[in-house]
Amino acid sequence: MAVKPQSLGGYDYHFLEPPLDMLVCKICQYPSREAYLSGCCGHTFCKSCLELAKKATNTDRVTDVCPTCYSEEFVTFPNKQVDRTVKKLHVSCTNKEKGCEWQGEVNDIINQLGNSDGCQFEDVTCSNDCGKCLQRQYLTGHVEDDCVRRKVDCQYCHITGEHQFIEGEHNERCPKFPIVCPNKCEADNIPREDMDEHRKMCPLEVVTCPNDCGMTLQRQYLTIHAKMECPRLKIDCQYCHITGEHQFIEGEHKEQCPKFPIACPNKCKVGSVPRDDVEEHMKMCPLELIQCEYHMVGCEERMARKDQKKHNKEKMGEHLCLTKENLQTTQEGTKGELAEMTKSFADALKELADTKADLKSTQEEARKTKDNLTQQLAVTKQEAKNTKGELTQKLTNTQRDLNTTKQQLATTCQNLAKAEKEHITLAANTDEVLAKLETKFQTKITKIETAAQKRITELETNLKQKTQQIDKLLLITWGMDIVLMASKISSGDQVVPVIVKVSEYTKKKSDKVKWYSDSFYTHHKGYKMCLLVDVGGWSTRSGYLTVHLFLMKGPYDDQLRWPLKGHCEMKLLNQISNSEHHLGNGRHKGDAHERITSGERSYYYSIIMVH
Repeated sequence: MAVKPQSLGGYDYHFLEPPLDMLVCKICQYPSREAYLSGCCGHTFCKSCLELAKKATNTDRVTDVCPTCYSEEFVTFPNKQVDRTVKKLHVSCTNKEKGCEWQGEVNDIINQLGNSDGCQFEDVTCSNDCGKCLQRQYLTGHVEDDCVRRKVDCQYCHITGEHQFIEGEHNERCPKFPIVCPNKCEADNIPREDMDEHRKMCPLEVVTCPNDCGMTLQRQYLTIHAKMECPRLKIDCQYCHITGEHQFIEGEHKEQCPKFPIACPNKCKVGSVPRDDVEEHMKMCPLELIQCEYHMVGCEERMARKDQKKHNKEKMGEHLCLTKENLQTTQEGTKGELAEMTKSFADALKELADTKADLKSTQEEARKTKDNLTQQLAVTKQEAKNTKGELTQKLTNTQRDLNTTKQQLATTCQNLAKAEKEHITLAANTDEVLAKLETKFQTKITKIETAAQKRITELETNLKQKTQQIDKLLLITWGMDIVLMASKISSGDQVVPVIVKVSEYTKKKSDKVKWYSDSFYTHHKGYKMCLLVDVGGWSTRSGYLTVHLFLMKGPYDDQLRWPLKGHCEMKLLNQISNSEHHLGNGRHKGDAHERITSGERSYYYSIIMVH
């Protein structure tokens, strides 16, 4: 039976007769619910109205005040007689305007509150939680025939699921669902799982030429194209007889073929000659323009090869004059060059004299060094002679030391001669050595500068990349709409928060689209995941957001623990200024479910969040 849901105030029903004034609450003006009688003025009040009136009065008062007569001697007590009388009043169904003709007592309506077989005109919500509101008399037909969440079987693969899922998402990927060939061939009603095999044989399927010419055409025309029309068809050159692709032979090869006949550039009587004989032909072609034989002496005229003799005969006098002038000019130039050579020779003799003087000075220094060593040797011999008399008893040891000294002296003399020779060589090669050292030093400096510049460039590049990454993270953080928080998974690694932004949220919600995020990892070398966000939700009621967390096949799966166990937390952050974030967490209480898609392992979590 239809009853207005009410927990405060009196009974707001359709009474067949107006209730007596003594039964009406003086606050809400409805027949009293759980009636109380006032001892000061004798008025009737509802229990709930009375409690609200007491709370509304001044809390500083010691005693309560009557809400009607304002007496401070306000005392109330339950009036069960009024309560029983009110429950005996006759009322009609609140759905009378919708066509319900039921009449009865207030007590009957109260007893019908928990009865599922109530008023057939009462607006109720679908028991399948599809969000549909309709009268109870139509509920059974709706649940069995019209509800989008009713359980039905797929007529093709015979799995059971909700009607909206089977007719919507499931039909879009059901392997047995009959679909039409996208090429619109004669085949029809092909199961989705057999479409790939069908397209491998479909005559209207667009394929690529097997010769890799880049041409795309229908399979039924492929054989004719490959054997007769393909530009990469193998053919022979008709001039040099090499084999190659059609487009190469007729294009690039013809422009380079040594046997390809080309016309003489001078259009002589010979006509065309093979490309590799053109150069030899031009050396003999009578129409080829050549220079005069006397161009070295100044004749600048050009003529055809056949007219050369005629030109020489006609210009003989001019050629002799030019030859004479050229000879005089040559003699004058030779005299100037001879003078310059004489001057250069004198400068060279002067430099030679300076070098000889430097060499003489070096020899004088070497002679002085030799005299000093000779004097030192004489002093050493005298000291040895004086020591010989004093060291008679140690004659053997002294003799040995003397022999050693002689050997050292001989070595010193050899070193002296070698040093003198090296000094002479060094004096001659000083400039060359300095030039080599300077070149070597400059090369090392260049290498160091190049390495330093390369290192600076690498550091600047790394700094720029890091700066771009920081800017990107800051941009994503400031514009965040959805935050995925994964606490711990079976690997034991702590997972950092991942921020995912859903752009154009309002448009996606109105268009009822599903949005996939970019893939991300739970941690370093961790599990690879992505999000599927249905901004419209899977529920027909508004205000729902459905989010699926997919665990994808990743590069580090062989190093991780399987199967994956854990949970994830989802929080929605409101991007609008001065708005609160939705902190309710969506959780999947079970473990991850495994499924196989195109030969790859994947797992998924389903999380439904209310925003």
